[in-house]
Amino acid sequence: MRGEYKNRVIIPSFNKDGKLNYFVGRSHSDDWMRYKNPMVSRNIIFNELNVDWKERVCLVEGIFDAVKAGTNSIPLLGSTLNERSKLFQKITENDTIVYLALDPDADKKSMEMIKAFLSHGIEVHTVDISGYEDVGSMSKEIFARRFKKAREITSDVYFHDSIRKSGG
Repeated sequence: MRGEYKNRVIIPSFNKDGKLNYFVGRSHSDDWMRYKNPMVSRNIIFNELNVDWKERVCLVEGIFDAVKAGTNSIPLLGSTLNERSKLFQKITENDTIVYLALDPDADKKSMEMIKAFLSHGIEVHTVDISGYEDVGSMSKEIFARRFKKAREITSDVYFHDSIRKSGG
């Protein structure tokens, strides 16, 4: 293959109507730039075509994390989620239960997302990814076990965790 996406695996995303709305281009060589994505808005719901909003969703950072996490997993294509984003709006519109499985280095960003979800009355659980770089580096079996043991974050738990993490 030639061109700007040479030596990359291309993973497409489809909106709820089955139309291509984004894609991820991931290098499978030692390219210095692991990801090369299109220059379009990322305010999409990756593969919304496959999301069941009546079931819990698992939010992860990247596409390979979503593949490992399995059914009803949605990659954020990063480690943040804006309250004005299509994904956040769809979750709150459907009162969908959220499981967060972000990389261990995104703890502060996870707390911000949890706060936003709780302020909208969304039930939130966190999946323990400690000991691993990300969901994609875990086996499916380990992820499944940790998913089953996910911790529900209530307002009280969030408040307690905020104090503990701030050293207060």
